[in-house]
Amino acid sequence: MFLKGFCVVVCFVCFQISFAQDDDYVVKDKKSAKPLFKKDIYNTPNPDYTSYFISPTAFTLTKRDFRLASNDLVFFKVTYGLTSNTNVSLNTSLFGTIIGSVKHSIALQENQQLSFSASFGDFTASLKDTNILFGGGDANFTLGDHQNNVTFGTGFHAIKSNIDLIQDKRQVFVHTLNFGVQRQIGQKTYLMVDGYYFTNFSILTGAAGLKFVIKTRYALNVGVMPILWNNIRSTRYDIKPIIIPVVSFRMLIERKD
Repeated sequence: MFLKGFCVVVCFVCFQISFAQDDDYVVKDKKSAKPLFKKDIYNTPNPDYTSYFISPTAFTLTKRDFRLASNDLVFFKVTYGLTSNTNVSLNTSLFGTIIGSVKHSIALQENQQLSFSASFGDFTASLKDTNILFGGGDANFTLGDHQNNVTFGTGFHAIKSNIDLIQDKRQVFVHTLNFGVQRQIGQKTYLMVDGYYFTNFSILTGAAGLKFVIKTRYALNVGVMPILWNNIRSTRYDIKPIIIPVVSFRMLIERKD
């Protein structure tokens, strides 16, 4: 039961960290942009370059645009662009999760973006007599354009509950390192690989698969999410692996002036 519960907490953190920060869809000034990897021969806009499967990029949603997202029909998010550099989001799930977040991005120079985000909420807002509060912040650096990019980031998060969580503790601090890579392999097809490493729990989780662009404002991501962790209750080195499928649907709603 401990391992199952611990895995659920890890999945919650991964999806909520990622749902706390994804957002921008309109390809900006492609004529002047210098692709990071090769000459970009495809001109179909990518409606979902602000996140990978479970981790974010440093891009932000354009002012007054909305973004709707769903992971495995369990986790849901709506994001709104207050400005083209600052976004606010509300995340929820079938478990009753309610997480609010804010994200701000800074353009360092061409093809280099830095973002900071903060989030706070309750994993079990709809359950009686149970509170699992989540809060924290992170920073991400993205190198590349909207079609092809690589991202590195780090974050600090806290989980506080009125019931026992990990190792019979009711308060847990988490430090994460994250990465992501997106590569366009067809006019409407992308290859994505991303992941998180939980440094203080020796957990590595990630996702790999394909993104399919539908028309100009929809994206469907299909892949797998492996999770590896050391049995932290044991004194021996004991790796526990699982693999779960990941299907994400994203939609952009552009607000025209």
